Amino acid sequence: MSSNRAASSAIVTNVQRYSLHDGGGIRTVAFLKGCPFTCPWCCNPENLSFEPELSLKENLCIHCSPRPGGALCTTPVELCPTRAKEIMGTKRDVNDLLEEVLRDRIFFEESGGGVTLSGGEALAREPFVQAFFTAAKAQGLHTALETTLALPLRDAKALVEVVDSFLVDFKIADRDASKKLLGLDPDVRDANIRTILSMGASVIARMPIVPGFTDGLDNVRAHAAKLCELGIVRADVLPFHQLGENKYSYVGRPYTLHDLKPPSDEQIAKIVAILEKAGLSVVIDGE
Repeated sequence: MSSNRAASSAIVTNVQRYSLHDGGGIRTVAFLKGCPFTCPWCCNPENLSFEPELSLKENLCIHCSPRPGGALCTTPVELCPTRAKEIMGTKRDVNDLLEEVLRDRIFFEESGGGVTLSGGEALAREPFVQAFFTAAKAQGLHTALETTLALPLRDAKALVEVVDSFLVDFKIADRDASKKLLGLDPDVRDANIRTILSMGASVIARMPIVPGFTDGLDNVRAHAAKLCELGIVRADVLPFHQLGENKYSYVGRPYTLHDLKPPSDEQIAKIVAILEKAGLSVVIDGE
């Protein structure tokens, strides 16, 4: 894909309106398709592949076409009477997506909200992120980017100029464990954070609390120390949930955490106490 095409368009799976936990105020969140990482608890499995893919919701299927021997449904997507079958991911260009987002301008103005790009990993499509946020800023919109920040940046200075808030994931603190399980190098993230902070960026840490993976108190303490070292003052604690569980079957991906329970209120309280003791401002579920 040429750089011009990469900047002007991206594959988008969903545009979520009236979001309250993705950057402040009422926000419209566009989810960009594609992620190079492998978090077992990902709640957006439809955004892992970089290409549009078929989704089939068996609970909506009325078996309107023959499926001998368990064969896949042969009804064309456009003819599916219950919308059980659909293509996840539509190519959107900057102007098209911005036009949709601007329909919510009144909510942004009244609540101090704006537009957020998420994923997948939105930075895997950095040229599009840059182009879209440049256009959004020209319209006076507040912009936020949800990201691991664990990919090499093409143009950090240009990105900082158009992103009002970087919402950056802190998952597994141990580098070897993070690279092995998630394919994510926290050293790359931290180097990028230092770079953008030196340019005046606003960074909020996002800490998904996933039992058995990220909820260990030593992991939390390591994150707290790292945030203080980097100069980040706020951490959003995001308790694990199972809201994305069914989506794995829709796109034919295995899911291994069916039996995992959300962290208890007591566990979250211990985590918050550690972060606050380190001098961090803590928000549960973000805002």
